[in-house]
Amino acid sequence: MVNNKIIESIWDTIQYSGNSQFVYKRLSFEGKPSLNLGLNFTLQRCLILELPKKTTLNLPNSIKQNLSLEYYEGSKCLCIVLLDTMFYDLFDDLILSIFNRISEISDSDEYTREFINSFYKWSSFFENKKSEKLTIDQIKGLFGELFFLKNQLSNAVSTVDDVLKSWKGPYDEGHDFVLDFKDYEIKTVESSKNNIRISSEFQLDSEKGKELELIVISVATDIINGISIKNLIDEIKVIVLKNFGDNSILLNALFQKGLTFSNLDFYDIYKFLPIKEASYNCNNEKFPKLNKSNLPIEINTVKYNIRLNLIQDFLINETKY
Repeated sequence: MVNNKIIESIWDTIQYSGNSQFVYKRLSFEGKPSLNLGLNFTLQRCLILELPKKTTLNLPNSIKQNLSLEYYEGSKCLCIVLLDTMFYDLFDDLILSIFNRISEISDSDEYTREFINSFYKWSSFFENKKSEKLTIDQIKGLFGELFFLKNQLSNAVSTVDDVLKSWKGPYDEGHDFVLDFKDYEIKTVESSKNNIRISSEFQLDSEKGKELELIVISVATDIINGISIKNLIDEIKVIVLKNFGDNSILLNALFQKGLTFSNLDFYDIYKFLPIKEASYNCNNEKFPKLNKSNLPIEINTVKYNIRLNLIQDFLINETKY
């Protein structure tokens, strides 16, 4: 199976001689389309899709900030070119994503369309966007959501893409995970703390006809033995690839918080050990919460704490790690 190590080993063997437009090597002979890694005459890394000789493709070149799509009629090659070396790792992730999407497709029109669509889907991730640094509390909250996401993916009964799409936390709308019949709200708290913070009257408000579970993930901050968000994301990427999923869904969610696969090292100073995960039934009419339906109309933008030791009657399940 193609993975990042195989891709990197191929890059190490490619040397441009200066005698041709490209020099390239086949990524894998497992796939039906001829997908290759190469260097062009300016030594830029390229992902090259060889098309059948009978192909007629009217496609203008497209140049984005750090990525371009180019078609060469003479050699019948469709190329995605990396324009900035700082995105090497992200480019390898794009290559893996495309390989997984097209390797079993035999129809040239279909795999060409998927190749082009992947370029446009991923191109925004290669932009040099500056964003504000996330706080430790934001990283801790993100850690809990990613930890829950990894567990959901590991035990998925639906496709991994559907699980990835259910993660709404980074978009700051509704609940953190939204499924057809159940939503999940995730709270991450230090194991030594007894309170969780509810940030609005909508956060524990269940949609009509749907269940809502409050998931509390208790962690211990541990810079030596702990897990970083990059560690979690790398594990999630592997699960998605093994199940032929689309990691651009994950990347797009992270992108909402100014995160990409290539800048996660910045947050390695924050590491956590999961201690316990507890789920609570928020649909129980006695569950202590403030929401729009039980607040006077004169009151809004409510923030409050819930004491964890006082909601044990609503506990559904508890897992210790």
